[in-house]
Amino acid sequence: MRYSILNLRCLILIKAKTKIYVLNLGNLNTDEDAAKIEEYLLSQTGIEKVEIEMSLSIVSIYYNESSVGSLNKVLEGFDALGYPVR
Repeated sequence: MRYSILNLRCLILIKAKTKIYVLNLGNLNTDEDAAKIEEYLLSQTGIEKVEIEMSLSIVSIYYNESSVGSLNKVLEGFDALGYPVR
C-alpha cells in the first residue's frame, strides 16, 4: 500500500492517541493466567494491544484514551478475575 503525505500524517495522529499503562499484578503464574487477562483486556473497548511479562508479573496495556472511557473501570475487572493490582 502506498501512503501519501496526508495519509502518513493521519496515521501519526492516530498513533499519538495511544497511551501505555503498565501495572504489576499479583497471582500471575501460568500461561492460562496470561491468556485470561489478555482475553479480558482485548474485549474492552479502546484496548489496542496487551503485553504480559510473566517473570515480572507486569502487564502493559496499550489503549486509545479517547475511546476507552475510564481506565479505572477496566482495571476494576482485574479484581473480579482474581488478579489484584499492586
